[in-house]
Amino acid sequence: MSTQRDDFHARCHALAERAIYLYAQDLLSAEVLAEKMVVEWERLGAQDAQGVQPSHAVLTRIAVRICSRELCSAWRSSDREQRNRAFANLRRYLERSLLHTRYAAILHHRTHALEDVLHQTLEQLHLSGLHEGSGPDDPASFLKWTQVILLRQAHAFLLKRQQEENVSLDDGPELFSEQLVDINNDPLRHLLMIELQQKLTEVILGMRNKRYQQVLLYTYIVEIDEKELARRLEVQVQDIYLWRHRALKMLRNQPEVIKTLRLLAE
Repeated sequence: MSTQRDDFHARCHALAERAIYLYAQDLLSAEVLAEKMVVEWERLGAQDAQGVQPSHAVLTRIAVRICSRELCSAWRSSDREQRNRAFANLRRYLERSLLHTRYAAILHHRTHALEDVLHQTLEQLHLSGLHEGSGPDDPASFLKWTQVILLRQAHAFLLKRQQEENVSLDDGPELFSEQLVDINNDPLRHLLMIELQQKLTEVILGMRNKRYQQVLLYTYIVEIDEKELARRLEVQVQDIYLWRHRALKMLRNQPEVIKTLRLLAE
């Protein structure tokens, strides 16, 4: 039993080091976080599990939730140094998050856009932190809460640019749909999907028929449903289905493209 417990502590310590690097530098030590993870697991009723140890995914979630609480506490702190540490960690976390969203592909092509979105998000977080009781009700969800703010800022930034530049639907995809991302959940697959989307976009934009372009782009890249796309294009829903069917038929001689479409539809 002692050997098993030692192994469990070793696993917690290894995960703690990684979690601190990602979310809580200078806020926690690996030793403290590992001990908190053990306590949290036991609090969840592990003592009744007859020695069964948690999976890697469960331990990771426990570590992230603890780091999220510590980060939230530092962000709300009246101590300037603690707040500075919190914002340094938030900047790193939000920058990684932004680069792993579908907004990144668009923002990369606009000068200083990534930095602008990141700074606007941090500024909003700073202003929010000045109000007592601000932030999520559950500090363990603080990281996800900040990510939602980041996505909204990215959406608003691109929408404003779109309006300023008078971009229409015929010019290609305007904005990617918002989504929460977990960059710890199979990041290699996530990067692969981004690459596939970029290749698919190139193929679609090479099609001569503008309507076919729109339907494929907005279905598989932007992920807008048929009713919303029909509303935007001011056509009937059945027209969307018809154009998509014809567009896919045109691509049947390109098996790699069809394979990519299937992957994106999963």
